[in-house]
Amino acid sequence: MSVSRRQALQIGGVGVIGALGLAVPLSSVDAKSASQLDARNMPKLYQRTLPIPPVLAPKSTTVGADGKKTHLYQIEQTACMGNILPGLSTPLLGYNGLVPGPTIKVNQGERITLEMDNILPLFHPQWGYRLDTSTHLHGSASLPQYDGYANDLTGRGLCKDYEYPNFQPARTLWYHDHAVHNTAQSVYSGLAGQYHLHDEAERNLLPQGKFDVPLTISDAMFARNGSLGYNDNSHSGLWGDIILVNGAPWPVMKVQRRIYRFRILNASISRSYRFQLSTGDPVTMVGTDGGLMPAAQQVSSWRHSGAERYEILIDFSKYPVGKRVELRNLSNKNNVDYDYTGRIMAFDVTADPVDTSGPAAKVMPTLLTGSPTMDLTPSQSVKTRRMRLKRDGDIWTIGGMTWDEVVKSGYKKVLADPDLNDVEIWEFENSSGGWFHPLHIHLVDFKVLSRNGRPPFPYEQGPKDTVYVGEGETVRLLMQFGPHRGRYMIHCHNLPHEDHDMMGQFSVGYNPNDPDPNDPIEAVKPHPIGEVVPVPGEAAADEEETPTSEATVTAEATPTQTAQPTQPSGSSAATETAAPVTTQPADQKDVVTITTARHRLNKDIAFAGTSRYSGTATSANVVLYDITPGRTATRIGTASINSLGNWTWTTKPGPSRQVTMVRADSSRGGTATASVRTD
Repeated sequence: MSVSRRQALQIGGVGVIGALGLAVPLSSVDAKSASQLDARNMPKLYQRTLPIPPVLAPKSTTVGADGKKTHLYQIEQTACMGNILPGLSTPLLGYNGLVPGPTIKVNQGERITLEMDNILPLFHPQWGYRLDTSTHLHGSASLPQYDGYANDLTGRGLCKDYEYPNFQPARTLWYHDHAVHNTAQSVYSGLAGQYHLHDEAERNLLPQGKFDVPLTISDAMFARNGSLGYNDNSHSGLWGDIILVNGAPWPVMKVQRRIYRFRILNASISRSYRFQLSTGDPVTMVGTDGGLMPAAQQVSSWRHSGAERYEILIDFSKYPVGKRVELRNLSNKNNVDYDYTGRIMAFDVTADPVDTSGPAAKVMPTLLTGSPTMDLTPSQSVKTRRMRLKRDGDIWTIGGMTWDEVVKSGYKKVLADPDLNDVEIWEFENSSGGWFHPLHIHLVDFKVLSRNGRPPFPYEQGPKDTVYVGEGETVRLLMQFGPHRGRYMIHCHNLPHEDHDMMGQFSVGYNPNDPDPNDPIEAVKPHPIGEVVPVPGEAAADEEETPTSEATVTAEATPTQTAQPTQPSGSSAATETAAPVTTQPADQKDVVTITTARHRLNKDIAFAGTSRYSGTATSANVVLYDITPGRTATRIGTASINSLGNWTWTTKPGPSRQVTMVRADSSRGGTATASVRTD
């Protein structure tokens, strides 16, 4: 099937499949475009330099009596503007106003407390659903109350304190929103970022620093005014026509003639990729979701579904100066492909002096490191469980279960109940009629035993937490359950599938009818932003593994950066609302004003105003942005709103560039702009 660009635009920029009403599996659909953009606003290939998200610096670091470090981090979930399209701005949701969010880097054994502040608008500015959030650190063996359980919601003006022990082997993790029924649109809007866990073995084997590059890949479609378009094709999936890497469309990166390491995260909410270099040369695969593989694998192309992470090495020393090497997408069945979705990004080989410091600069590693997961054998399994992935009407199911059934059971119903430290085989049959499913199991890493009775692909020869279950495929997975007791989620990571209603849960070493000290919703509740809450004790310290190494955390100050999306989102109508948050009335009205706006360059800067409404919330903030004409919007700071509805923000000497226009975004939902006095 072929659709012209004119026809695609007439369809309305909502996706060819959705507009034609095809809520059925598809073998391939090719079209020119899904976006409604004018030609002058459509980004061109390889015009933008690859942006690298900043590394988040901790607010503080303490050393406990056991000698272990604990880092305190703070992230604000905010509305922001992205500079993705020529001549247009795109409203987004970001972590610290960035899309993707800042990268968190930590060493094995160093604990993290993450204060996640929700200062988003009460409702999504485009799609109308309530912006309660739940943050999942994907790939972390966190306690249930810190795992981002879908119904563990943080409302606007509240903060959830997450605890991450970081005892696992080095790996690429990522954090993203996981709020029930709205995960797809919130992740698509930008709520995602990478998290890198280092250990001694990984630091000695693989490139580090500027040669260790995060690539967060997603796709999007856009309305004529530059806002994100959204259509999930009757909950089948969303496929955009513009590919983003670290929030930039089809970027280019200049590289030295040496080996680079790339941490590739597929943050698309539905699209899968089949990556290949334009030269046809293989890459060296060294890491999967759960960390290093036992041995490096030479791979010419690989199938990469949503939420999977693969770490690859590319040796640019084999190419002459001036050579352009493209990362391309061969695609897979049941994607929707457009003119340029076969291109991802480019690498330009430069004549810059080659820095050969650090490991694996010139010589590819072969043997890497083993892991407890990859050492498991089927003979250790005490049980085999079989589950089908399918669609029943408009609802997606795992083993016949939907999340609605879990909620109606009082969160007691489970798909499986292994005991602590049990080893089991889980077999998943994809009989959904043609769709592929990226299946994610929380808490554990697993070993892929087989696919349709055959060995797993070479690039799957490492610990995983998400597996591509293709059309008509049956996969067998081997895993050990621990180190924590409690309830954890399992779901499809095609996020429209997850939201409708392809989620279930399992329990580990725990009877859901018994009292639960690690209840994923009740054990640790959100609190007003700025309120000091005692750090909870190590509820399961006796179950944690002992870390094996300690090194210095790389922490850099977060530079000013334009917000750019890593994910898209959208829908023309409001979706289901999340559970109510008692401190935030749904009928509140907000009026924001800026009464003082002055910036005396190299002297001081002062803003003040009001943010008053008809509700009863007790904690709220105003986020200030420099929106000086001719610049990209940049966050300046955050001011607390007092009980009378007034706010002020001052500092000396202020920004190094003159601010002439400011915008104030209230966490209560309002916004205001004002010219800035410069006298």
